[in-house]
Amino acid sequence: MTDLLKAEFYKLSRSRSFWGMALFSLILSSILLLDSKPLVFGLFHASLYNTPLLYFLAIVFAALFVGEDFSERTLHGFVSAGHKRSTVLLAKTIIYQASCAFLLVLPLLVHGLAGLIGNGGPRFSSGILAEGAVILSSVFAMCMLPVFCAFIFQDVARTLAVPMAVYFLMIIALNSGHSKAFAAVLPMGQLRLLAMREPMISKTAFFCVDALWIVLLYTGAYVSFRRCDLK
Repeated sequence: MTDLLKAEFYKLSRSRSFWGMALFSLILSSILLLDSKPLVFGLFHASLYNTPLLYFLAIVFAALFVGEDFSERTLHGFVSAGHKRSTVLLAKTIIYQASCAFLLVLPLLVHGLAGLIGNGGPRFSSGILAEGAVILSSVFAMCMLPVFCAFIFQDVARTLAVPMAVYFLMIIALNSGHSKAFAAVLPMGQLRLLAMREPMISKTAFFCVDALWIVLLYTGAYVSFRRCDLK
C-alpha cells in the first residue's frame, strides 16, 4: 500500500496537466468572482458559490489520472506485480481525492485569505471549521463519481463523457423549479446552499448524505474492478 501511494504521489507531482489545471482553477474561479460576489457576502462564500462550476476539472483529471491508467495498462501491471485489487483501488482513490480537493479547494483558500486581509471575509471560529469540514465532505462525494465511472468503463473517453453528461444534468436540476430539493441531496448543490447560507438540513445531515454517496460509488467501483478481466 505504501509503495503504491508513493508511486501515485510521484506520478501526480510530475504531472504537468495537474499543475496546469490547478492554475486554471484559480484563474477561472477568480474571474467568476465578478458574477458571484454581488450574490453572497465575502470573497470566501463568493468563491464557494462557483466551486460547483469547477467540477468539470475533476472530471477531466479523472480521465487523465485513472482512465489513462487503464488504457496504458498501468493498473494491470500493479495487479500482475502482486498487489491486491482492493489496495490498488484504495491507493488510486486516495491520491485522486487529494488531487481533487486541491483543485477545488485551492481557490477557496486563496480567496478566503484575501477576504480576511481585506476585512471582507469570514473570521476563524468553530463555525467556519465545521463549515470547512462539510465543504470537504461534499467535495469528496462529488469526486467519487469520476472514480466510479473510471473503474466501470476503464477507458478515457467514457470516463470523461459520462460524468460530464451527469454534471450538466445536475446543473440543470439545480436551476430548475425544485432546485433546493435537489441541492439537499447533491453534493455540488450542498456547496451552493452553504454559499448562499440557505441550508435546508443540518450539517450532520449533509455529512450523512455525502457519506452515503461515497460508500455507494466506492463500492460500485470496487465490485466492477474486482470482476473485470485485466488480462
